[in-house]
Amino acid sequence: MSQARPLLFLLAAVAVITASSLFIKRPEPAPRKQGGKTTEKAVPPGSSPVIPMVTAEMTDGKVIFEQVCTACHGLDGGGKSELKSPAIASLPEYYASNQIASFREGRRGHHPEDTQSFLMASIAKQLTPAQTDAVVAYLTQMPRTIPADLEKGSQDADLANGQMLFQERCMECHRYNASGEIAFGSPPLVGQQAWYITAQIEKFKDGRRGTVKGDVNGAKMVLSSNFIEDKQMLRDIVAYIVSLNPRPEPPAVKDESPFESASR
Repeated sequence: MSQARPLLFLLAAVAVITASSLFIKRPEPAPRKQGGKTTEKAVPPGSSPVIPMVTAEMTDGKVIFEQVCTACHGLDGGGKSELKSPAIASLPEYYASNQIASFREGRRGHHPEDTQSFLMASIAKQLTPAQTDAVVAYLTQMPRTIPADLEKGSQDADLANGQMLFQERCMECHRYNASGEIAFGSPPLVGQQAWYITAQIEKFKDGRRGTVKGDVNGAKMVLSSNFIEDKQMLRDIVAYIVSLNPRPEPPAVKDESPFESASR
């Protein structure tokens, strides 16, 4: 019996140690390394982008534009392809004011799959009527931007076919030079990137834009865009619209004396 006691004590000790380990929080393993770099936790899916805040102290249109609008639309108002944001510099007052009102009142930015418009609606709802008037007055005076990569927009496109389709279907509302028309509430299309025009037509076609009651001009675009039968037809029309933009001027050549150039 005396020889069995050490064995009992040993078994009891093992049981206590095992039970205690169940209540001890083990440290999390260190991040694994791949290719010599530490693998960090991914950003949770569905995380919201930072929305610029409008404050009551913002009364000047230039201040509102620089502190709120440039985050998405750029300092020159030409838009950012990585954020899928449009050019807004030089938009006419009738169109810019109407679109901000549409975002604020739910005619735009309502569709769950239209992330960019949803974000814009969140910003527009912060603006007071006075702030809206101020920022619209500022951006209408900005020079119109020329879309980047103008030649890229015509790749794999039939410009002659795009011109014919534009003149038959689009010119009545957007004018012959795609500069927009106040009588129809239509925006200028020149100045916009090809990818943005393409995206908006696709939104009108699949119901992400122009389907809310009260969006009269949007409803017209839903109807008008139905004639576009396939990707090639859309590519042709957009390429022609982009071709109406003026070509950027080449950089100025600095005047140099013969002695300066010869000394190089």
